[in-house]
Amino acid sequence: MDTLTQNQLCADGITRRYGSFVALDNVSIDVRKGEFLTLLGPSGSGKTTLLMILAGFTEPSTGRLFKEGVDITRRPPEKRNFGMVFQGYALFPHMSVFDNVAFGLRIRKVDAAARRQRVMRMLETVGLTAHAHKRPHELSGGQQQRVAIARALVFEPDLLLLDEPLSALDKNMREQLQAELRRIHQQVGTTFVFVTHDQEEALALSTRIAIFNKGQLMQIDTPEQIYMRPASRFVGEFLGKMNVFGFDAQREDGAHTVGRHGDIVLRALSCAGAALGAKVLAVRPEHMTLHVEPPRESGHNVVAGTIVERTFQGSRTALAVRTGSDAAPAHTLIDVPLGHPVQALGREARVWLSWCPSNSMLLDA
Repeated sequence: MDTLTQNQLCADGITRRYGSFVALDNVSIDVRKGEFLTLLGPSGSGKTTLLMILAGFTEPSTGRLFKEGVDITRRPPEKRNFGMVFQGYALFPHMSVFDNVAFGLRIRKVDAAARRQRVMRMLETVGLTAHAHKRPHELSGGQQQRVAIARALVFEPDLLLLDEPLSALDKNMREQLQAELRRIHQQVGTTFVFVTHDQEEALALSTRIAIFNKGQLMQIDTPEQIYMRPASRFVGEFLGKMNVFGFDAQREDGAHTVGRHGDIVLRALSCAGAALGAKVLAVRPEHMTLHVEPPRESGHNVVAGTIVERTFQGSRTALAVRTGSDAAPAHTLIDVPLGHPVQALGREARVWLSWCPSNSMLLDA
């Protein structure tokens, strides 16, 4: 129980079944006070099911939920003091912005003077003071979502639960709201639990990310740690681009694990306690350098290939380089900036990719 009392919220062995379908499979996760925790995963991975269990809208089939050490598994939603922001704004169309935000306070019978003070302070926090008199239909989608956030925060909840609140917005508005969410989180200090399937959004917003797949918690850690040291191939490939090479006939050589990719010898930093076996060597594209002539860097991994595809992306060009054998062709992805010498080369041109062994990740095949 000591671990449970150290965290604001703890899910302990949560399983949720719908008939024979297991939406969540024995998930244990903690939520730390004041953090921005993102639940990330593909559709159907169980992240929204967990959020609904945290909110109290869904009961787990087995497992328990603790709030500051107290079992709240069967406590109804209105008794948990959690705020909720849904994907749809769920605003009252006949009410002004002010009245929408004030609704929860009115239900809680907060007196009029205190209610007005708290609503105006919250509208200032979300940047909507000048829009207090407007109806929802007079606002943009981003402004409506900020009203929903203000309404969920105005009664000072212990946690704010957000279910893909930015998914209906266009790219530019989404990026603006991401910056707003970061600022609001830092300003109010409330714990945020945020659901998304957008990897870039998770990296931009979170203090920690929990990655789900098929109802299981695959890894939970800081964005930096998950990105640089994923616990599995699924996590590495889901959170950002990753190039993967076969890594056979492994052996230890001092600080490195050495293996073969076809006829090429590749190296990675040894992982203490990691067992050899069926592994792949993975590397992020930004850690690779593309050369138009064989590189001379001593100690680097080098793989030769041919350009098979290029995509112009404004300031950069995305390249697909065939690096596998004819029997087992593989495409390696890398971006190069404008002006790179490779842009003078044609399709099927010979190129070389190099990277430092310290940027290699050994993952189970």
